[in-house]
Amino acid sequence: MFASLISFYIATLMQGFPQFTINEIKPSQFQDILTASPIPQSISPSGPDMSTLNIQASAYLVIDLNSGKMLAQKNIREQRSIGSITKLITALIILDENNINDVVKIPLAATTIEGSRIWLAEGEKITVRDLLAGTLIHSGNDAAYALALYNAGSLEGFVTKMNDKAKRLGLTQTRFANPAGLDRDGNFSTAEDIATLGAFAYRNAFIRSTVSISSTTVKSVNGQFKHELKSTNELLTKDPRIKGLKTGYTVEAGKSFVSVAVIGHGSPILTVVLNSPDRFKETETLIDWTVANFTW
Repeated sequence: MFASLISFYIATLMQGFPQFTINEIKPSQFQDILTASPIPQSISPSGPDMSTLNIQASAYLVIDLNSGKMLAQKNIREQRSIGSITKLITALIILDENNINDVVKIPLAATTIEGSRIWLAEGEKITVRDLLAGTLIHSGNDAAYALALYNAGSLEGFVTKMNDKAKRLGLTQTRFANPAGLDRDGNFSTAEDIATLGAFAYRNAFIRSTVSISSTTVKSVNGQFKHELKSTNELLTKDPRIKGLKTGYTVEAGKSFVSVAVIGHGSPILTVVLNSPDRFKETETLIDWTVANFTW
């Protein structure tokens, strides 16, 4: 196992990806893997000062992505609804199986989905690339459903793919029931599994680039329909450390967020907050606490 992980790490460097040591394994396993990356060390000999970390989210965690070391955590294996963070696995499946230049004809079923939408029109023709942008930037439920139906021909068929993909990624505490993360029986995950999913998704160059976009416009292939996309990640325009990744919100999930930030020493930090009273403020609190308590 270690040999294959080290081989993957070297290959990742050669391909120009961030220096992740994640190969479809759990975050709790990352800390046992030796890499050439600096490992964060507590500034204080007695360990990080947890008393200054006042986070009200139901669950949270912080991981240094280069080394895989977990820096802070709470209730990371508590199963919860996760809202639109679900869309990360939807995007991964589409990028695995479809050409981003393919043209999708929007079915009626995709236009009637509740919640956040980019307002697709029935019969509109739009590329997979632009539907992925609508899914990842604007968190459009209609875009996610259009992609799922295009890929698998049915919602049930796509959900099967989602759960198969989750199993391959080692998301043992996760179950998906729809491509958008709507509140449905059987759609849940944990902070630990989301960290694995988020880190794996961030390795994908298309996702990494797309989730860094704060706003853009996409159009149908004939230019008839225009969709203004605005990122649901408010920190993209407020905190230069933030590079992505995905928000989530439903009544059951509360306000949630998985983020990647690059802090002073240049290391990417992944944070997860689930059911937070202020997901963006608490994400920044986690990042600030990490900077104050660790050195590389």
